[in-house]
Amino acid sequence: MTGATAVSVLYVNDDADLRDLVSRRLERENDRLDVRTAESVDAAERIRSRSDVDCIVSDHHMPDRTGVEYLRSIRRDGEEIPFVLFTETGDEEVASEAISAGVTDYVIHRAIGDPSPLLARKVLSAVEHERTQRRIDRTSRQLRSVAEATDDALWIFSADWRELHFINSAYESVFGQPVEALRAEPRSFLDRINDEDVDRVERAMGRASAGDHVRIEYRVNTSAELQSWVESRCIPVTDERGDVDFISGFSRDVTDRKYYEASLVEKNEQLEQFASTVAHDLRNPLNVADGNVDLAREERDDPRLETTARALARMDELIDDLLTLAKRGAAIDERSAVPFESLVRSASENLLLPEATLEIVGSGTLRCDPDRTGEALENLLRNALDHGGESVTVTVGVLDGRNGFYVADDGPGIPESERETVFERGHTTSEHGSGFGLAIVDQVVAAHGWEIEVVTGSDGGARFEITGTDLEPADCDGPEPAGPES
Repeated sequence: MTGATAVSVLYVNDDADLRDLVSRRLERENDRLDVRTAESVDAAERIRSRSDVDCIVSDHHMPDRTGVEYLRSIRRDGEEIPFVLFTETGDEEVASEAISAGVTDYVIHRAIGDPSPLLARKVLSAVEHERTQRRIDRTSRQLRSVAEATDDALWIFSADWRELHFINSAYESVFGQPVEALRAEPRSFLDRINDEDVDRVERAMGRASAGDHVRIEYRVNTSAELQSWVESRCIPVTDERGDVDFISGFSRDVTDRKYYEASLVEKNEQLEQFASTVAHDLRNPLNVADGNVDLAREERDDPRLETTARALARMDELIDDLLTLAKRGAAIDERSAVPFESLVRSASENLLLPEATLEIVGSGTLRCDPDRTGEALENLLRNALDHGGESVTVTVGVLDGRNGFYVADDGPGIPESERETVFERGHTTSEHGSGFGLAIVDQVVAAHGWEIEVVTGSDGGARFEITGTDLEPADCDGPEPAGPES
């Protein structure tokens, strides 16, 4: 038989009658087997030089060289071809020599009976195993070549971080430690991390071991003189029972990005000073205009004065929003650990109307800039009010297993076609909106290094999911309605 699943067998025996009998029986036993025969080791090697052979089946006692001697010569050449010793002798010494030489299997040819079913199974099993191993080795080489083509350190650890399953050579440039040292002591990468960051990194490792996807940035001492910033992402992989089997991920040097963010801080300070000066210069004439309108409204009842007062109030709001955008462009380095629930409640103060309901789902500790994160939450809550109405229900909660949180409402939702544009400056569908609220949210999220996505909530409303945060959940709690807020 020929084809992709055909198995080419070379049977070596100096007995012509046995060669003919065994070859015919094997081919009859399984039509995948294509058997060629040779009367000696030299004849067998001539056949192998002209055509491919998947498995060698050899007798032991032959006049020029024995089957074990033939096996030894093949293994000395580094060949892993399956080799089955099929002989009439059951000598223990021969069996021991064959095993030591690397025989694949050993089958005794009894004088009575048909051994072809057993021999066919042994041959097919050995060939399938060898083919599978070759495919695995080829895939492994391909994956290794891909892993070596990146500057990121790619790694796989056991669920408890005590065993290293895989690491590429980029690890040395990222952590300043030889790969061999990490293989010898898998947790030794912690020795390279800045002392002030070790505890935070170990907590992140614990969350990954518990099944959470984790993203974290920390400092690494690559040498006695040099320190770099590294970002790591951990992806736990679970088994069929849902338990974490191993943790894969990567670590990359983000020092250049950190320096760039630092330069942005300086530029942002300059912009903030400029924006404050402009806002001050704009507010002076605005205050004069507003005061004169108030005086005029006291003297006469004119609807045009009401319109003018509203326009002036709107201008004041726009100045506040523009000033906020100017001030809040920098990346965030200093972060504090803040209880998630208190952050949400603080953001909701003096904002929700009496008919609105706030629900807080889950709890934990979020490392963030509290003022700017509170500002982002306040804008998300205001957005829900603007579009969901006075009786809207807003749910703020901790995401399950995704290292983040969400803000959802039961309002009309955001059409999929508009979800990319809602964060653009000036974009609004509300008569009273400035178009800057969600732009400020996006800016605060980006400054933390987080990500935000708009999806449809379980009630059909808008749901904003913020991921990639450094949020350590507490024990899972149920929804906690805060009730109508005033």
